[in-house]
Amino acid sequence: MSPISDELIVALDVDHADRALQIVDALGDDIGFYKVGMQLYFAEGNAFIRALQARKKKIFLDLKINDIPETVAKAVGSVVTLGVQYLTLFTQAPQIMAARETVKQRGSGLRLLNVTVLTSETSTFETVKARAALSLAAGADGLICSGHETAGLRAAFGTDCILVNPGIRPATADKNDQVRIVTPAQAISAGATNLVVGRPITAASDPASVARAILAEIETAHRAGR
Repeated sequence: MSPISDELIVALDVDHADRALQIVDALGDDIGFYKVGMQLYFAEGNAFIRALQARKKKIFLDLKINDIPETVAKAVGSVVTLGVQYLTLFTQAPQIMAARETVKQRGSGLRLLNVTVLTSETSTFETVKARAALSLAAGADGLICSGHETAGLRAAFGTDCILVNPGIRPATADKNDQVRIVTPAQAISAGATNLVVGRPITAASDPASVARAILAEIETAHRAGR
């Protein structure tokens, strides 16, 4: 079982490596899992991935890959060589199946997560559930989903799939541009595997203190659910 610290993924939503590594170093050993999205990855590339790995960090590469199946398969093949833990797709069944086949052929432990609905958008649970069913049947290891749908998806698809909740905000934090948000405790209680938190930590005057408070909230939620 992964440690509780792996359940919190800090989003490095910045545009250059120096700032991102300042955040990572400020958080120290408390945080071992980081999200690298398009903004940072397109600016800094694989050199930044290696910098995180040199610090013994796990990586969620959030690229939301989508193209024709062959191109998706080749892109996933390139990511496999990086040794990251999670990769997002934002696509349909043929592309997911092609990506899954590439991961299988390479003998990789890369986990493929398909996006259901973006956190800046609204949707119905039935829409999210239908997309989740498509994704998992095609070979995705899990889903990127709102905490609002997590309990329903757990009930529908069981405990094996990974459910990653972005848009997590402590009760005292600003919502920013997110509309599909929940607190850390709500997400864990609903059955989330990982929580993604960005600005409430990275923009804080004391990022480490905020991160530790969220980890404590995660641990408390687990204890309450036992």
